Amino acid sequence: MKMFLLFSVIGLLSACVPVSDSNRPIRTPKDVERYNATITNEGNKLVCERERVLGSNLPQFVCMTVSQRERLARDASDTIQSLRPGVPDS
Repeated sequence: MKMFLLFSVIGLLSACVPVSDSNRPIRTPKDVERYNATITNEGNKLVCERERVLGSNLPQFVCMTVSQRERLARDASDTIQSLRPGVPDS
């Protein structure tokens, strides 16, 4: 019992240790701006939006890089085209 209490206290105290700026999770538009200010490649910059994720009514802050968003759009377009037989690619 004493060991459990000791580990519980250590766990709680370690959760209170401040996290450095470089490891800080991105949760706000200001965090996105700070991160993007350090990035030189446009494809690696973050684009974040509040979205309702499937299965939840609570909006979440969802972030993707510009490259990830472009690839997702391209994959979705390819999937739609593959489901439409006889429609020529544009």
